Amino acid sequence: MYCIYLKGGEPNYTFNSQEHIFPAGLGGIQKLPEGYVSDQCNNAFSALELNFMRNSLIALPRQFVGPGKRGKLSPKKATKSNVSLMSGREGQTSLSFGYLSLGKPYNIPQIIVNINGKYNFTSDRSFGEPSEQFINFINQLKKFEDKYILHEDESFYNDEFVLGYHEGKWHLGLSNVELAKKLMEFVHKMVDQTPEQKSEPGYGTFQATVHQSLQFDPDSYFRTCSKIIFNYLAYEKGQNFVLDSCFDPIRHWIVNGGENHFATLLEQVNNKGILNAIPFPDEAHKLVIIRSGNQLLGYISFYGSHFETIVRLTTNFNNSLSFNETEGYICDWKNRDEFRLITYLNSLNSD
Repeated sequence: MYCIYLKGGEPNYTFNSQEHIFPAGLGGIQKLPEGYVSDQCNNAFSALELNFMRNSLIALPRQFVGPGKRGKLSPKKATKSNVSLMSGREGQTSLSFGYLSLGKPYNIPQIIVNINGKYNFTSDRSFGEPSEQFINFINQLKKFEDKYILHEDESFYNDEFVLGYHEGKWHLGLSNVELAKKLMEFVHKMVDQTPEQKSEPGYGTFQATVHQSLQFDPDSYFRTCSKIIFNYLAYEKGQNFVLDSCFDPIRHWIVNGGENHFATLLEQVNNKGILNAIPFPDEAHKLVIIRSGNQLLGYISFYGSHFETIVRLTTNFNNSLSFNETEGYICDWKNRDEFRLITYLNSLNSD
Protein backbone atom coordinates (compact mmCIF):
# COMPACT_ATOMS: atom_id res chain seq x y z
CA MET A 1 0.00 0.00 0.00
CA TYR A 2 2.36 2.69 -1.29
CA CYS A 3 1.38 5.22 -3.94
CA ILE A 4 3.71 5.23 -6.95
CA TYR A 5 2.82 8.86 -7.67
CA LEU A 6 2.74 10.49 -4.23
CA LYS A 7 5.40 8.15 -2.76
CA GLY A 8 3.46 7.67 0.45
CA GLY A 9 1.33 5.06 2.16
CA GLU A 10 -1.11 4.55 4.99
CA PRO A 11 -2.29 6.27 7.15
CA ASN A 12 -1.71 9.42 5.09
CA TYR A 13 -3.39 7.88 2.05
CA THR A 14 -6.13 5.33 1.44
CA PHE A 15 -6.17 2.53 -1.14
CA ASN A 16 -9.73 1.43 -1.88
CA SER A 17 -9.71 1.89 -5.66
CA GLN A 18 -7.49 0.77 -8.53
CA GLU A 19 -6.03 2.71 -11.43
CA HIS A 20 -6.55 1.57 -15.04
CA ILE A 21 -3.55 1.45 -17.38
CA PHE A 22 -5.56 3.00 -20.23
CA PRO A 23 -8.53 5.07 -18.97
CA ALA A 24 -11.81 3.16 -18.86
CA GLY A 25 -13.34 5.92 -21.01
CA LEU A 26 -11.01 4.88 -23.84
CA GLY A 27 -11.85 1.21 -23.39
CA GLY A 28 -9.10 0.32 -20.92
CA ILE A 29 -9.64 -2.91 -18.98
CA GLN A 30 -6.51 -3.88 -17.05
CA LYS A 31 -5.94 -2.20 -13.70
CA LEU A 32 -2.81 -1.80 -11.63
CA PRO A 33 -2.64 -4.02 -8.54
CA GLU A 34 -4.39 -2.75 -5.45
CA GLY A 35 -2.11 -0.52 -3.39
CA TYR A 36 -0.20 0.99 -6.32
CA VAL A 37 -2.16 4.26 -6.61
CA SER A 38 -3.87 6.03 -3.70
CA ASP A 39 -7.52 7.07 -3.75
CA GLN A 40 -6.43 10.69 -3.42
CA CYS A 41 -4.34 10.43 -6.56
CA ASN A 42 -6.97 8.40 -8.41
CA ASN A 43 -9.63 11.04 -7.72
CA ALA A 44 -7.37 13.80 -9.00
CA PHE A 45 -6.62 11.78 -12.13
CA SER A 46 -10.36 11.38 -12.83
CA ALA A 47 -10.69 15.14 -13.42
CA LEU A 48 -7.51 15.13 -15.53
CA GLU A 49 -8.80 12.27 -17.70
CA LEU A 50 -12.22 13.88 -18.10
CA ASN A 51 -10.58 17.00 -19.52
CA PHE A 52 -8.35 14.79 -21.68
CA MET A 53 -11.34 13.02 -23.23
CA ARG A 54 -13.58 16.08 -23.65
CA ASN A 55 -11.14 18.87 -24.51
CA SER A 56 -8.26 17.34 -26.41
CA LEU A 57 -7.47 15.70 -29.72
CA ILE A 58 -9.10 12.52 -28.43
CA ALA A 59 -12.57 14.09 -28.20
CA LEU A 60 -13.37 13.97 -31.93
CA PRO A 61 -12.67 10.27 -32.65
CA ARG A 62 -14.55 9.31 -29.47
CA GLN A 63 -17.62 11.13 -30.84
CA PHE A 64 -17.43 9.24 -34.12
CA VAL A 65 -16.32 5.71 -33.22
CA GLY A 66 -16.42 5.41 -29.42
CA PRO A 67 -16.16 3.88 -26.97
CA GLY A 68 -18.83 5.25 -24.67
CA LYS A 69 -19.01 5.77 -20.95
CA ARG A 70 -16.63 3.47 -19.04
CA GLY A 71 -15.64 1.87 -22.34
CA LYS A 72 -19.12 0.59 -23.19
CA LEU A 73 -19.72 -0.33 -26.84
CA SER A 74 -23.53 -0.14 -26.72
CA PRO A 75 -24.98 2.75 -28.80
CA LYS A 76 -27.06 3.71 -25.76
CA LYS A 77 -23.81 4.33 -23.85
CA ALA A 78 -22.04 6.02 -26.76
CA THR A 79 -20.01 9.17 -26.20
CA LYS A 80 -21.82 12.43 -26.87
CA SER A 81 -20.19 15.63 -27.97
CA ASN A 82 -20.89 18.87 -26.19
CA VAL A 83 -24.02 20.63 -27.41
CA SER A 84 -23.03 22.78 -30.37
CA LEU A 85 -24.57 24.57 -33.33
CA MET A 86 -25.71 22.70 -36.44
CA SER A 87 -26.91 23.95 -39.80
CA GLY A 88 -28.65 22.22 -42.67
CA ARG A 89 -32.30 22.18 -41.58
CA GLU A 90 -33.89 24.13 -44.41
CA GLY A 91 -36.97 26.28 -44.04
CA GLN A 92 -36.97 26.43 -40.25
CA THR A 93 -34.01 28.32 -38.93
CA SER A 94 -30.51 29.34 -39.80
CA LEU A 95 -28.97 27.26 -36.99
CA SER A 96 -30.11 24.73 -34.40
CA PHE A 97 -28.68 22.99 -31.34
CA GLY A 98 -27.49 19.41 -31.37
CA TYR A 99 -24.73 16.98 -30.55
CA LEU A 100 -22.86 14.13 -32.20
CA SER A 101 -22.89 10.51 -31.07
CA LEU A 102 -21.10 7.83 -33.12
CA GLY A 103 -20.93 10.36 -35.93
CA LYS A 104 -24.71 10.90 -36.07
CA PRO A 105 -26.21 14.35 -35.34
CA TYR A 106 -29.10 14.67 -32.89
CA ASN A 107 -31.22 17.80 -32.47
CA ILE A 108 -31.93 18.51 -28.81
CA PRO A 109 -35.42 19.73 -27.80
CA GLN A 110 -35.53 23.44 -28.62
CA ILE A 111 -37.90 26.22 -29.49
CA ILE A 112 -37.19 28.71 -32.27
CA VAL A 113 -38.73 32.09 -31.50
CA ASN A 114 -39.28 34.83 -34.03
CA ILE A 115 -39.84 38.19 -32.31
CA ASN A 116 -42.84 38.79 -34.61
CA GLY A 117 -44.73 36.04 -32.80
CA LYS A 118 -43.94 32.77 -34.54
CA TYR A 119 -42.82 29.82 -32.38
CA ASN A 120 -41.51 26.54 -33.72
CA PHE A 121 -40.60 23.52 -31.59
CA THR A 122 -38.15 21.00 -32.99
CA SER A 123 -36.35 17.94 -31.68
CA ASP A 124 -35.09 14.53 -32.69
CA ARG A 125 -37.83 11.92 -32.97
CA SER A 126 -35.57 9.33 -31.33
CA PHE A 127 -36.24 11.13 -28.03
CA GLY A 128 -39.91 10.15 -28.08
CA GLU A 129 -43.36 11.16 -29.33
CA PRO A 130 -43.33 14.85 -30.42
CA SER A 131 -46.31 16.04 -28.36
CA GLU A 132 -44.87 14.47 -25.19
CA GLN A 133 -41.50 16.07 -25.90
CA PHE A 134 -43.21 19.44 -26.30
CA ILE A 135 -45.12 19.07 -23.03
CA ASN A 136 -41.93 18.10 -21.19
CA PHE A 137 -40.14 21.06 -22.73
CA ILE A 138 -42.82 23.53 -21.57
CA ASN A 139 -42.76 22.01 -18.08
CA GLN A 140 -39.01 22.63 -17.92
CA LEU A 141 -39.54 26.12 -19.33
CA LYS A 142 -41.80 26.93 -16.36
CA LYS A 143 -38.72 26.48 -14.15
CA PHE A 144 -36.48 28.64 -16.34
CA GLU A 145 -34.44 31.13 -14.26
CA ASP A 146 -32.68 33.08 -17.02
CA LYS A 147 -29.55 30.95 -16.70
CA TYR A 148 -28.12 29.55 -19.91
CA ILE A 149 -25.05 28.84 -22.01
CA LEU A 150 -24.83 31.54 -24.68
CA HIS A 151 -24.03 30.63 -28.29
CA GLU A 152 -23.60 33.84 -30.23
CA ASP A 153 -23.27 33.43 -33.98
CA GLU A 154 -23.88 35.84 -36.86
CA SER A 155 -25.58 33.08 -38.85
CA PHE A 156 -28.69 33.34 -36.68
CA TYR A 157 -31.40 35.57 -38.14
CA ASN A 158 -31.51 38.97 -36.45
CA ASP A 159 -35.17 38.60 -35.52
CA GLU A 160 -34.97 35.17 -33.91
CA PHE A 161 -33.40 33.27 -31.07
CA VAL A 162 -33.22 29.56 -30.27
CA LEU A 163 -33.64 28.18 -26.75
CA GLY A 164 -32.68 24.53 -26.23
CA TYR A 165 -32.68 22.18 -23.24
CA HIS A 166 -30.47 19.15 -22.71
CA GLU A 167 -29.40 17.23 -19.61
CA GLY A 168 -30.40 19.95 -17.18
CA LYS A 169 -28.84 22.86 -19.07
CA TRP A 170 -30.34 25.60 -21.22
CA HIS A 171 -28.67 26.83 -24.41
CA LEU A 172 -29.47 30.19 -25.99
CA GLY A 173 -28.48 30.95 -29.57
CA LEU A 174 -28.73 34.34 -31.27
CA SER A 175 -26.90 36.96 -33.27
CA ASN A 176 -28.67 40.00 -31.84
CA VAL A 177 -27.54 40.27 -28.20
CA GLU A 178 -30.33 42.77 -27.51
CA LEU A 179 -32.80 39.87 -27.71
CA ALA A 180 -31.25 38.31 -24.61
CA LYS A 181 -32.56 41.25 -22.57
CA LYS A 182 -36.11 40.31 -23.60
CA LEU A 183 -35.69 36.57 -23.14
CA MET A 184 -37.76 36.28 -19.96
CA GLU A 185 -40.58 38.24 -21.60
CA PHE A 186 -40.79 35.70 -24.41
CA VAL A 187 -40.48 32.79 -21.98
CA HIS A 188 -43.47 34.03 -19.99
CA LYS A 189 -45.49 34.39 -23.17
CA MET A 190 -44.67 30.83 -24.21
CA VAL A 191 -45.62 29.44 -20.80
CA ASP A 192 -48.77 31.52 -20.28
CA GLN A 193 -50.33 31.31 -23.72
CA THR A 194 -53.26 28.97 -24.28
CA PRO A 195 -52.13 26.17 -26.61
CA GLU A 196 -53.96 26.14 -29.92
CA GLN A 197 -54.77 23.11 -31.99
CA LYS A 198 -51.43 21.61 -32.88
CA SER A 199 -50.66 20.56 -36.42
CA GLU A 200 -49.37 17.12 -37.21
CA PRO A 201 -45.62 16.86 -36.61
CA GLY A 202 -43.43 16.97 -39.65
CA TYR A 203 -40.59 14.52 -40.15
CA GLY A 204 -37.59 14.76 -42.38
CA THR A 205 -33.90 14.22 -42.76
CA PHE A 206 -31.15 16.71 -43.33
CA GLN A 207 -27.44 16.80 -43.96
CA ALA A 208 -26.09 18.48 -40.85
CA THR A 209 -23.00 20.61 -40.66
CA VAL A 210 -21.76 20.77 -37.08
CA HIS A 211 -20.17 24.01 -35.91
CA GLN A 212 -18.02 22.65 -33.13
CA SER A 213 -14.84 23.98 -31.60
CA LEU A 214 -12.44 22.25 -29.25
CA GLN A 215 -10.20 24.12 -26.90
CA PHE A 216 -7.18 21.86 -26.84
CA ASP A 217 -5.73 21.64 -23.36
CA PRO A 218 -2.11 20.47 -23.88
CA ASP A 219 -1.52 20.13 -20.14
CA SER A 220 -4.20 17.49 -19.54
CA TYR A 221 -3.41 15.76 -22.85
CA PHE A 222 0.33 15.32 -22.31
CA ARG A 223 0.07 14.55 -18.59
CA THR A 224 -2.56 11.87 -19.26
CA CYS A 225 -0.46 10.33 -22.03
CA SER A 226 2.50 10.25 -19.66
CA LYS A 227 0.40 8.75 -16.87
CA ILE A 228 -0.80 5.93 -19.13
CA ILE A 229 2.77 5.04 -20.07
CA PHE A 230 3.95 5.29 -16.46
CA ASN A 231 1.04 3.09 -15.37
CA TYR A 232 2.11 0.40 -17.80
CA LEU A 233 5.72 0.65 -16.67
CA ALA A 234 4.53 0.01 -13.10
CA TYR A 235 2.31 -2.86 -14.26
CA GLU A 236 5.12 -4.50 -16.21
CA LYS A 237 8.11 -3.86 -13.96
CA GLY A 238 6.53 -3.58 -10.53
CA GLN A 239 6.03 -1.00 -7.83
CA ASN A 240 9.60 -0.81 -6.57
CA PHE A 241 10.91 -0.22 -10.10
CA VAL A 242 8.91 2.96 -10.72
CA LEU A 243 9.51 4.26 -7.18
CA ASP A 244 13.17 4.79 -8.07
CA SER A 245 14.24 8.41 -7.76
CA CYS A 246 15.20 8.61 -11.44
CA PHE A 247 11.46 8.89 -12.17
CA ASP A 248 10.80 11.65 -9.63
CA PRO A 249 10.72 14.52 -12.19
CA ILE A 250 8.11 12.87 -14.47
CA ARG A 251 6.18 11.65 -11.43
CA HIS A 252 5.99 15.17 -9.98
CA TRP A 253 4.91 16.68 -13.31
CA ILE A 254 2.15 14.10 -13.89
CA VAL A 255 0.68 14.84 -10.47
CA ASN A 256 1.21 18.59 -10.21
CA GLY A 257 1.58 19.89 -13.76
CA GLY A 258 3.83 22.82 -14.52
CA GLU A 259 6.22 23.42 -17.38
CA ASN A 260 6.32 20.52 -19.82
CA HIS A 261 9.86 19.20 -20.37
CA PHE A 262 8.72 15.64 -20.97
CA ALA A 263 6.14 15.09 -23.73
CA THR A 264 5.63 16.20 -27.31
CA LEU A 265 3.60 15.22 -30.37
CA LEU A 266 5.56 13.22 -32.88
CA GLU A 267 5.61 14.58 -36.41
CA GLN A 268 4.60 11.74 -38.68
CA VAL A 269 6.63 10.94 -41.77
CA ASN A 270 4.48 10.69 -44.89
CA ASN A 271 1.46 10.52 -42.58
CA LYS A 272 2.45 7.04 -41.45
CA GLY A 273 2.90 5.99 -37.84
CA ILE A 274 6.20 4.54 -36.69
CA LEU A 275 4.56 1.15 -36.03
CA ASN A 276 2.42 1.00 -39.17
CA ALA A 277 4.38 -1.94 -40.59
CA ILE A 278 2.72 -4.13 -37.95
CA PRO A 279 -0.94 -5.12 -38.61
CA PHE A 280 -2.43 -4.01 -35.31
CA PRO A 281 -6.13 -4.41 -34.51
CA ASP A 282 -8.34 -1.74 -36.05
CA GLU A 283 -8.50 1.52 -34.07
CA ALA A 284 -6.41 0.07 -31.23
CA HIS A 285 -4.52 2.24 -28.75
CA LYS A 286 -0.91 1.23 -28.22
CA LEU A 287 2.17 2.19 -26.30
CA VAL A 288 5.84 1.23 -26.42
CA ILE A 289 8.65 1.93 -23.92
CA ILE A 290 12.22 1.94 -25.25
CA ARG A 291 15.56 2.29 -23.50
CA SER A 292 18.16 4.39 -25.29
CA GLY A 293 21.33 4.84 -23.26
CA ASN A 294 20.41 6.65 -20.07
CA GLN A 295 17.01 7.60 -21.43
CA LEU A 296 13.74 5.72 -21.08
CA LEU A 297 11.34 6.88 -23.78
CA GLY A 298 7.64 6.15 -24.07
CA TYR A 299 5.58 6.23 -27.26
CA ILE A 300 1.79 6.23 -27.34
CA SER A 301 -0.86 6.51 -30.05
CA PHE A 302 -4.63 6.35 -30.11
CA TYR A 303 -7.15 5.10 -32.66
CA GLY A 304 -4.55 3.43 -34.82
CA SER A 305 -1.48 5.57 -35.41
CA HIS A 306 -3.12 8.91 -34.66
CA PHE A 307 -1.93 11.48 -32.13
CA GLU A 308 1.51 9.91 -31.74
CA THR A 309 3.21 11.25 -28.64
CA ILE A 310 6.72 10.78 -27.27
CA VAL A 311 7.36 10.97 -23.51
CA ARG A 312 10.77 11.15 -21.84
CA LEU A 313 10.25 9.12 -18.70
CA THR A 314 13.79 9.72 -17.50
CA THR A 315 17.09 10.99 -18.86
CA ASN A 316 19.02 9.55 -15.92
CA PHE A 317 18.08 5.89 -15.91
CA ASN A 318 19.36 3.90 -12.95
CA ASN A 319 21.49 1.16 -14.49
CA SER A 320 20.88 -1.11 -11.54
CA LEU A 321 17.28 -1.46 -12.76
CA SER A 322 16.63 -4.31 -15.15
CA PHE A 323 14.89 -3.32 -18.38
CA ASN A 324 14.66 -5.02 -21.76
CA GLU A 325 15.23 -2.81 -24.78
CA THR A 326 11.51 -2.65 -25.63
CA GLU A 327 8.24 -3.21 -23.79
CA GLY A 328 4.76 -2.49 -25.15
CA TYR A 329 1.02 -2.83 -24.62
CA ILE A 330 -2.06 -2.81 -26.86
CA CYS A 331 -5.61 -1.82 -25.97
CA ASP A 332 -7.93 -3.42 -28.54
CA TRP A 333 -10.99 -1.64 -27.17
CA LYS A 334 -13.27 -2.62 -30.06
CA ASN A 335 -12.89 -6.29 -29.14
CA ARG A 336 -12.65 -5.63 -25.39
CA ASP A 337 -9.16 -7.10 -25.19
CA GLU A 338 -5.68 -6.01 -24.08
CA PHE A 339 -2.31 -7.70 -24.40
CA ARG A 340 1.43 -7.16 -24.23
CA LEU A 341 3.16 -6.23 -27.46
CA ILE A 342 5.46 -9.26 -27.39
CA THR A 343 2.47 -11.58 -26.94
CA TYR A 344 0.76 -10.04 -29.94
CA LEU A 345 3.88 -10.22 -32.12
CA ASN A 346 4.38 -13.88 -31.20
CA SER A 347 0.78 -14.62 -32.19
CA LEU A 348 1.41 -13.05 -35.60
CA ASN A 349 4.53 -15.19 -36.10
CA SER A 350 2.67 -18.34 -35.13
CA ASP A 351 -0.03 -17.56 -37.69
